[in-house]
Amino acid sequence: MQEVEYVYYLYGTKKGNKAEINDAFNFGLMSKKGADLESCMSRVDDPSELKNLIECCKYKCVYVVKIPKMYLEPKVVDGQLKQVPVPMWTLSIDGTYLLKSNLVHGAYNKKIKSYFPNNFYNEVFCPNGLQFDIQQLEYFKAHNLTRWIKFYEYRKNKPFYSLKNIDRKYVIWKDAMTQYTKIYNQKMVKKLNRRVNF
Repeated sequence: MQEVEYVYYLYGTKKGNKAEINDAFNFGLMSKKGADLESCMSRVDDPSELKNLIECCKYKCVYVVKIPKMYLEPKVVDGQLKQVPVPMWTLSIDGTYLLKSNLVHGAYNKKIKSYFPNNFYNEVFCPNGLQFDIQQLEYFKAHNLTRWIKFYEYRKNKPFYSLKNIDRKYVIWKDAMTQYTKIYNQKMVKKLNRRVNF
């Protein structure tokens, strides 16, 4: 069975009330700077660094985003992708970008000093209608993946429902879903939402 590596991001907010946490777990995390993880979050090696982020930035709540590294930085051998990159942002009609809620692992609330796991966290999700992150574009450029650069540009700025219809019609993500369901067997899927220790 393939070992899955992860990339962690921390997303801080000044609220952190129950309604905000529920929205993040149900709908995702909002970006006002486009589909760009690094413009609205901090990439970390260890999610326990969230306590430092709370102290230095006076946040009341920090969300842990846990993404399989292969979604962002898929393996490349001899100029060919061996894994399928997966888009992760929803673009609504009003121009709002939301990070897919499946990737929000949980939230740490400073006031009550407790971590709430997101019961909807699941790395296996359908990419229909989603946008790539700009970090993925930079990876495509660094590895001269011309076809994927064009695919990124084609999807860019298209709203969710427009892309979703195209993706469904042409069964765009069949290979990705096949590849990842092989990696994530039933045993692994059950472990996806295991608690992150702080």
